[in-house]
Amino acid sequence: MTPGDPQFNPFPGLRPFDMDEEYLFFGRENQRRELIALLREQRFIAVLGTSGSGKSSLVRAGLLPALCGGVMTRAGSNWHIALMRPGGRPVSNLAAALHETALLDNPGCEDLTEIDIEATLIRSGLGLIEATRQLGLKQNENLLIVVDQFEELFRFNSSQSERSSRDEAASFVKILVEAARQQELSVYVVLTMRSDFFGDCSQFEELAEAVNKGEYLVPRLNRENKKTAIEGPVRVGGGEIAPRLVQRLLNDLGEDPDQLPILQHALMRTWDHWLADHAEGEALDLRHYEATGGMAQALSRHADEVLAEAGSEEEKDLTRRLFQALTEKGPDNRGIRRPTSIKELCVIVAAEKNDVTKIIDRFRKPGCTFLMPPVEVELSEDTVIDISHESLMRVWENLGRWVDDEAQSARIYRRLAETAQLHDDGKAGLYHDPDLQIALSWRETETPTEAWGTRYHGDYAQAIRFLEKSHEIKLKKERENEAARVRELEQAKRLAKAEKENAANQKKRAAMLLVVAIVSIASALFAAYAWQQARSSEDKAILSLVLDNQQELTEHDVLNAEGILLKEGEDLGELADSMQKKQTTMNETVI
Repeated sequence: MTPGDPQFNPFPGLRPFDMDEEYLFFGRENQRRELIALLREQRFIAVLGTSGSGKSSLVRAGLLPALCGGVMTRAGSNWHIALMRPGGRPVSNLAAALHETALLDNPGCEDLTEIDIEATLIRSGLGLIEATRQLGLKQNENLLIVVDQFEELFRFNSSQSERSSRDEAASFVKILVEAARQQELSVYVVLTMRSDFFGDCSQFEELAEAVNKGEYLVPRLNRENKKTAIEGPVRVGGGEIAPRLVQRLLNDLGEDPDQLPILQHALMRTWDHWLADHAEGEALDLRHYEATGGMAQALSRHADEVLAEAGSEEEKDLTRRLFQALTEKGPDNRGIRRPTSIKELCVIVAAEKNDVTKIIDRFRKPGCTFLMPPVEVELSEDTVIDISHESLMRVWENLGRWVDDEAQSARIYRRLAETAQLHDDGKAGLYHDPDLQIALSWRETETPTEAWGTRYHGDYAQAIRFLEKSHEIKLKKERENEAARVRELEQAKRLAKAEKENAANQKKRAAMLLVVAIVSIASALFAAYAWQQARSSEDKAILSLVLDNQQELTEHDVLNAEGILLKEGEDLGELADSMQKKQTTMNETVI
């Protein structure tokens, strides 16, 4: 849309300003002049800055229009611009960018394909010069290679396990440096790179030196620059903004350069609210800004609204996996974009192309700049999809959680894959709990695909075989332990039964012994009683004899009878006394 259209919005949102949006790009005039002056001196320049500092916008909407406008008088205004991002195949992407330039219109170049150009590029360190000659660059023409998001090269170089991928990255750097170094053809190279990756340049020979010579560190905007960047697009769009809203925006923005994309998105949403609800002559004001949630919540709320448009929980889950495939958290917790083709995305998330493109279109529709390329670009399976800015990972709360979950999932997988490799080398055993249970739960929850796994470690199949073997051994041991437990239980049951039977038998024997004892005791008592009765009868007979024959008894008989009487108790006491007296009398008579 252009100014004058009813739904025109002068703020791009999260994405960078493009070359044809120079008229909306305010507040960077001094930086543009400095950048052009540096390019006059150096054919290889590196535009460095923190995430959100505006590097890409400065090059695309600041430098490129100025070059095409002829500000470099010695070079002229005839520029061919090859705009690219390195990704995982930098030489191939460079070939594609060259193929899209107008150089292909030169006589003899109409039949050149990307493959032809790529074959020339990889031939030697001077491959870019040879390709430029092949494309027929004239003496009055200039070729500018713009490598946006150059830090992707370091990430892909460190994550790729294939030697060919690492060699391609090194070859890409060499052909850029050599092309900018020669003077025969007018070839320039401009990189944009996050400043926190500056030290990674030492990975490649001659790159650090070239970057040092042509370094341009994007300065922070002062308060007046920021005010211009806010008010300028509003005027172009035919609106007005209340001074108090400008002050509020400047205060909310603070000194953090990472907030600039967030500011652009908040202004884009504020403009949309103003279009939908404003009185005649009413300026953009605080009520429109606060309705979006302000800089703190505008982006996250907007993204959640788009997410809520999913027709099912399955579609929401696919959205999560899609964004996780497009983002990554580095070892130093830096959020990193991971541009990926639609074809590869479908394999990674195990989904159909129509389902994937439906979600992509939802997040790149007009007024929604979360995914790139913009909605005007027709999608094919080779189209590279990317989030519009790293700040999306930090500000959209759902995506922040998804990125953390992805990083945790990657850590679990890497540990599994590395242990599997050590196991195959005879340097580690199988997985055991808790590591085994963690890995099994991870696989069940995340359902990873081989395409997903190979992004983090080369041999996915080896890792899964190791996990399955570890699980199989665990189950075997569990079955053996269960069988042993069953055997022990059966043995315990048999012992318990035997003890129960033994106890019953002992109880029977005890009862029999008790009966025998009772019978014995009864018999003994009966025998004692009978004996006592017999003895009593005998004693009575003796007593009777004594009483009847007192004159004939001897002293021994009397004493024996006395004893018997005493044993019989008190009832016979009188008889005993009588006999004692009788004995005394008999003794006296004898004397």
